[in-house]
Amino acid sequence: MKKSLLLLAALVLTFVGGAASAFAQDAIVKVRIPFDFTVLNSALPAGNYTVSKLTADSWAIRNDDTGKAMAAVATSYGVNRDDNFGALVFKQFGSSYFLSEVHCLGSTSSLPTSKAERALEREMARNSSKRQSVSVLASAR
Repeated sequence: MKKSLLLLAALVLTFVGGAASAFAQDAIVKVRIPFDFTVLNSALPAGNYTVSKLTADSWAIRNDDTGKAMAAVATSYGVNRDDNFGALVFKQFGSSYFLSEVHCLGSTSSLPTSKAERALEREMARNSSKRQSVSVLASAR
């Protein structure tokens, strides 16, 4: 009986893990970013990027030019209207850009705000300035 339960649990975990992997492989955004930007605490150069969903709460961000990659935790918070195209949304503070959202296959994920981003936001509020939002269109598959 115990072996049967263990086998059933292993089969369920395999199925769930396989379904999550299949879902994650389908959420991929290819994009050319024309400016240097920051994701969490990592500064990344302008270039060609592939952004792919690892899990429901994380994305891999890979620079296609250098091959370097990083993972970022994100919160899924809704849907977008067009599931044929992807987009990355950046918060712009002067010449500093911070990745804030990933739009892919009809869903939207939000990345957490970094300490540097919050500091720039406070500084701009003191100067009565406002940040801009910049969207970079991408191909999604």
